[in-house]
Amino acid sequence: MLDNFTIVTKGGIVLWSMEWAKLKGSPINKMIKKVLLEERSADSSYNTDNYSLKWTFANEFDLIFIAVYQKIFTLMYIDELLLAVKKRFVKMYKDMLVAIKNSADSIELESFKEFDFEVILEEVEMRSKLQQTSISTPKRYEDTTKGKLGKETKREKEMKLGTYEKNKKKEDAKREKKLKRQQDRKARQQEDYSDTDSGSEDDYSEQEENSDTSSNNSKEDNIDENNKENNTKGTTGADDQEDPEITKRRQALIANMKKSPMSKKKSVADKEKNTPEKPKSKKEARKWEGGELTKSEKEALNKSEKSAKKEIVRETIVKHNIDMEVSSDEEDKPASGFMKYFNVLTGNRVITKQDLEPILNDFKTHLTKKNVALDIAEKLVESVGTGLTGKKLSTFQGVTSVVKQTMEEVVTRILTPKRNIDILKDVQNVKGKRPYTIVFSGVNGVGKSTNLAKVCYWLTANGFKVMLAACDTFRSGAIEQLRTHAERLNVQVFERGYGKDAASIAGDAINYAKETGHDVVLIDTTGRMQNNEPLMKALSKLVNQNAADLVLFVGEALVGNDGVDQLTKFDQSLSLIADSTRAERRTIDGIILTKFDTIDDKVGAAISMVYSTGIPIVFLGTGQNYTDLKRMNIKSVVKSLLT
Repeated sequence: MLDNFTIVTKGGIVLWSMEWAKLKGSPINKMIKKVLLEERSADSSYNTDNYSLKWTFANEFDLIFIAVYQKIFTLMYIDELLLAVKKRFVKMYKDMLVAIKNSADSIELESFKEFDFEVILEEVEMRSKLQQTSISTPKRYEDTTKGKLGKETKREKEMKLGTYEKNKKKEDAKREKKLKRQQDRKARQQEDYSDTDSGSEDDYSEQEENSDTSSNNSKEDNIDENNKENNTKGTTGADDQEDPEITKRRQALIANMKKSPMSKKKSVADKEKNTPEKPKSKKEARKWEGGELTKSEKEALNKSEKSAKKEIVRETIVKHNIDMEVSSDEEDKPASGFMKYFNVLTGNRVITKQDLEPILNDFKTHLTKKNVALDIAEKLVESVGTGLTGKKLSTFQGVTSVVKQTMEEVVTRILTPKRNIDILKDVQNVKGKRPYTIVFSGVNGVGKSTNLAKVCYWLTANGFKVMLAACDTFRSGAIEQLRTHAERLNVQVFERGYGKDAASIAGDAINYAKETGHDVVLIDTTGRMQNNEPLMKALSKLVNQNAADLVLFVGEALVGNDGVDQLTKFDQSLSLIADSTRAERRTIDGIILTKFDTIDDKVGAAISMVYSTGIPIVFLGTGQNYTDLKRMNIKSVVKSLLT
């Protein structure tokens, strides 16, 4: 059922991999890019294309264990498999893993091919099948709330009629009969799980002593008849009389088949009390000199062998589970007293979940106070905790300082753009061929037109010829506002009045800019709520029909969690409503975060927006002047967030 299992270091070195089916695409690379690099490692799984991926970390050695399987299958044993492989792998190659971690160069580990992965996989699959086949006892109607209420109502009626005691005696008698039948059935079932050494001579002798005299006489008669038949079927020249030892064994076998469950329990109890312990000899296959076994005797032997095999498998699984529980308890047990201080001095202290829990809770509270969305703050601290659990501390290094340092690295990695948006370079690359188009979108009143004018001032200051396109044909005064900005910036504005199709106006503006030699076209759009489907369709039509080079979402730094919802739904709407005839569907490319100067140190909205969508912040609006547009300083944002 598994397609691939890979063990890789956090530095990207593949140490061991096993493949059952060739993977289509690169699901592991996608998981590393979308999950690990974006600090979503606290998620339980990741789905991409037709695959589901699960993973676990060995933070002490910076290892990642990844399992890949088809999305349509539900494999219940994957988590257990990952933990079992991690434990066995680290135990077998601990010294080599230390060498890899401490060395800058990669080391070839030839003994990796000796790693017996299939044994672990077989054990885990067998245990999972046994758990799935075990059927839990259904809840009786009498134990449900409705059943208890009905029982109380019935008892009250019977008390009034005076028939309660009589009916109670009848029910008790029925219950006793039912219980007796269940006990008899259970006792008969226990015969199938008898011990494999039930055929030893001591058992046979005690079974004969516990049997009744009459039953023994009938059994001896049956045995004599069977002996006669078997002697006639034997080879020529065989003795007429059977060996006494063989006769004794046959008598014991038949007695074991026909004895009652109560006599079996009694014989086992007597054996435990009276029989001294003897070393068990290896059981040999039975060889009957007098002839072949009867059909009933063969069935008994087959049952005994099957029950023995089941018991061996059950004991192996129980033993394995006990070993796993003991080892996990030993690993999770924190150091105390003198050993704790000794580990601090020697640098052998390992970070545990108990150490991280209070510190991470404090960080979660701190992030929410900085305007980070609660669910995102929880995911961030969970990701940090997952990456630090099991890691070793250096001498005199505190857990709090390690958590803070890791949190700084995580937030920096989140805010660092995955795609480098260099507008000046992109405009220069298409200059002279066609105009570079930028679309400004967002909800009502966030400052789209104002920030469009700021971007226009920035581009003209860098020597580019810019034209504005008035595609906000819905809001009263929108065209006049854009015309005012154009006059102050000394640029041209393209307009067609109110009530017209915005996508057509944008197309005409781009064609006109190409004819007049403009380098950039900045397209202003109507403000719209993220759940307004007709307006979202119009925006998608404008973006996809005119093949915009850059789509910017303008949002406020004040709104916090609402900004996350707005950005997410804008991005999803553009993707779902995009023109299906185009191979590449355009979505939001970047964010302009306005009113950033009014939030003091509550910069959490920036983290929330980028983490939830992966879209980078291109500009920050820090005032009302044309020059109040800045590129985001990641270090200053991280400092404001964590102080």
